[in-house]
Amino acid sequence: MRATGIPRTRDVLIAGRVIDALRARDLLELVEDICKTRGVVLHELCGRTRSRSVSRARHETWWCIRRHPERHYSVLEIARLFGRDHTTVSAGMDAHRRRLDLAPGDAQVRA
Repeated sequence: MRATGIPRTRDVLIAGRVIDALRARDLLELVEDICKTRGVVLHELCGRTRSRSVSRARHETWWCIRRHPERHYSVLEIARLFGRDHTTVSAGMDAHRRRLDLAPGDAQVRA
């Protein structure tokens, strides 16, 4: 995203492809729910935006898709769906799991 808040054409095209793939797999509603809960925009979550709030929502999305109760998606399938490397998806899901493991009040101060 540019400093003016206007998304780049490439970012919109990437996000559009991801959204189409999610729609084809009946996962778009799940992703939209996470966007609403987290307060992020769908095109940002599906694009290349790297802000903390969007990244964390994206990690949660990957984690939820991986643990979907009705379908099984491998890390590689999720990576292909989002146009990412499988190690990126795996690291993101690990980060989300670690955040879930921290109980309220256990937050550590980071330098």
